[in-house]
Amino acid sequence: MSSKRRPSSAAMLINTISMILLITLAGLTIVAGWMPDVRPDLQTKQDKVLAHFIGNSTDYFKILDHNDEFVLVGAKDVIYNVSLNGLKEIARLEWHSTDADRELCALKGKHEWDCHNYLRVYALRPNGEVLLCGTNSYKPRCRHYTPVEVSSEEAGSAGHAHAMRYEVSRDVEAQGLCPYSPAHNSTYAFADGHLYSATVADFSGGDPLIYRENLRTEQYDLKQLNQPDFVGAIERNGFVLFFFRELSMEFMNFGKAVYSRVARVCKNDRGGPYSHGKSWTSFLKARLNCSVPGEFPFYFDEIQAISPIVESGSKSLVYAVFTTSVNAIPGSAVCAFNVDDILAAFDGEFKSQKDSQSHWLPVEREQVPKPRPGQCVEDSRTLTSIAVNFIKNHPLMEDAVPAVHGRPLLTKVNLHHRLTAIAVHPQVKSLSGAYYDVIYSGTDDGKVTKFINILSTHPNSTVDRLKTVVISEMQVLPLGTPIRELVISTSKNSLVVVSDGSLVSVPLHHCSHIVDCLGCLSLQDPICAWDLQTHECKNLATSQHKFGTKTYLQSLNSTKKAAALLCPHIPRDGPGAETVSFVTMAPPPTEEQKLLYSNVGSSQGSQPSLEQQPTGGDDFGLNKITLTSMDPDDIMPNLNDPQKSIASVDEINQASAPSLLLLTIVVFVTFLVGGSAGIFCVKAKSRLMEAQMDESHRNHFGKPMQFKHQNTGKDINLLMGSNAYTTTQKTPNLDLEKDRSHECKNSTEHLEKELPCKTSTLTKVKRTYI
Repeated sequence: MSSKRRPSSAAMLINTISMILLITLAGLTIVAGWMPDVRPDLQTKQDKVLAHFIGNSTDYFKILDHNDEFVLVGAKDVIYNVSLNGLKEIARLEWHSTDADRELCALKGKHEWDCHNYLRVYALRPNGEVLLCGTNSYKPRCRHYTPVEVSSEEAGSAGHAHAMRYEVSRDVEAQGLCPYSPAHNSTYAFADGHLYSATVADFSGGDPLIYRENLRTEQYDLKQLNQPDFVGAIERNGFVLFFFRELSMEFMNFGKAVYSRVARVCKNDRGGPYSHGKSWTSFLKARLNCSVPGEFPFYFDEIQAISPIVESGSKSLVYAVFTTSVNAIPGSAVCAFNVDDILAAFDGEFKSQKDSQSHWLPVEREQVPKPRPGQCVEDSRTLTSIAVNFIKNHPLMEDAVPAVHGRPLLTKVNLHHRLTAIAVHPQVKSLSGAYYDVIYSGTDDGKVTKFINILSTHPNSTVDRLKTVVISEMQVLPLGTPIRELVISTSKNSLVVVSDGSLVSVPLHHCSHIVDCLGCLSLQDPICAWDLQTHECKNLATSQHKFGTKTYLQSLNSTKKAAALLCPHIPRDGPGAETVSFVTMAPPPTEEQKLLYSNVGSSQGSQPSLEQQPTGGDDFGLNKITLTSMDPDDIMPNLNDPQKSIASVDEINQASAPSLLLLTIVVFVTFLVGGSAGIFCVKAKSRLMEAQMDESHRNHFGKPMQFKHQNTGKDINLLMGSNAYTTTQKTPNLDLEKDRSHECKNSTEHLEKELPCKTSTLTKVKRTYI
């Protein structure tokens, strides 16, 4: 018989349960690894709308120009001049397509709403003329408008003291200057009196180009442009920079991938010699690197929007929104790029491919013509054909443009939304005198996330640590409504959110809506501070204060525990109560605050102690906005996921970590109960089988014998090789002696009469044979 024991059903069941639990915990760990490391302190169902400007969903609103007071909005057949003070229309300029153009558009198979003139390009020329371009029913055209001052009578009837009227001075075709479709991703920049546009030059959209006057990128040259989507353009130091995403040529041998790019052309480029007279001689492009660092970096490859150049201290930065591809893990990121790093990338090595089956490798320096191609020269028409051909065949740079700090400023992993727009409030001065760029990012489901980045240095490390502080996440537009653009007005303290058919103005800051000290400090908004005299959370930009005084409190780059210690405490009752110098009683909330924050804080855990929490009446959740039982830096990342802060607080509760813990406990209890039932069934079946086997298995005394385990009392199968006559017990087994007493009376009649019956089996055997 084999000496190996076969595992029992109970053991197999226990092993199975252990494996399932390990797999479940491993899955939760993997998911937690994707969770962002911050959660916004301020979350509401719907942000307070200060004003709105409503159109139709087919208007395809686009911001053409703006300042701190007004915004120009391109729409269907009209351009609006809207005041940021209440989003009121001041004036409009209408431009409709002709009947012939609309009929031709319909004959080409386009829908009725496509056959309109969507105004996409606006520029103010040095002579005061206005350049305006529109899709014109899939037949783009541009107009030059000359301002004409109206009479006082016309101005009075129009309701403006200095009303202006515009007359058309020129009307020309706009092929290459304006897109054919309002939904096409195009961009432009107006610099030194010239319009630089990045769009398509044909009806089908198959001929993308970067165009200025008579210069353009090569037609149908995939090395220069390969199905690009343009997102923005800026002008800097004699160059015009275009940001876009396109299919990657250098990845074609491995599959299909989309990379983000930045392209550069010289403003003084006049084209090349001879047959290159209509081609750029300075067009170069480089990859933008927005990735999570590591041994295997994770890339956010698809750029979606950029900000204008932001002067952040000594650096000139461009903030950009990136996403993963639509069929990948849904993720978004915000990265910043130094303009100097962008321009430096174009001074590096060129990248080339020997043939279609080869890898893309750097071009050796000996093979680069001299002077170096792609540079801005005084007259590009004097360049040699060798230099122009080289730049035509080698437009891609080897080095990618690195992100500032080498990593994203914000990462979001969420199944429900992706980032689509960005705006930056630059260099906001905090109470300590430090400056921060406050960043607003919009999503495709109507949310706006506000955050800052704090750079700190660890004492034991030379690497600076970048901390992301998400201040708030607000539902601004209805769920499912994508945010196309964001505009900041500091003078009106408002953020204008643009969708396809509406403009909505919401507060830029929410300081006045916080009614307790801890809530004000925990927001870590550099413009919000707690006033110790009036017991209010105030906006530093509008408050009369002196920096460095002790009248205000602010806590940046600290934990909530540290922020709580800064707030004045409430005295406690009883002996040994702490003596405090300030008592901060929160004023009763207004009706506006009740409506805005009626559900905030319902997902909160245990509250701080009495000395950290203001008291008094129903706080309507106001005092719970930032009070948490644990600090974000002390717990796992999945407990601080800003992506769980979707439209309602109930959904936040369902997606929070306690629900995961509860789910794990329920799974464990279920398996435990099932395992216990399985063990009981196996045990019962084993006893039944042994009872049936006792009839056929007899010992040498001629009586049925049943042995019990020395420790557990369980039946032991003789076929397992157990020796019934050996034991390691130091004391007699009471159950064994009880079972043997009956046998003693019946099976020892031939033994000596003085043999006591109440003795152990070993003693009986010794006395019998001795």
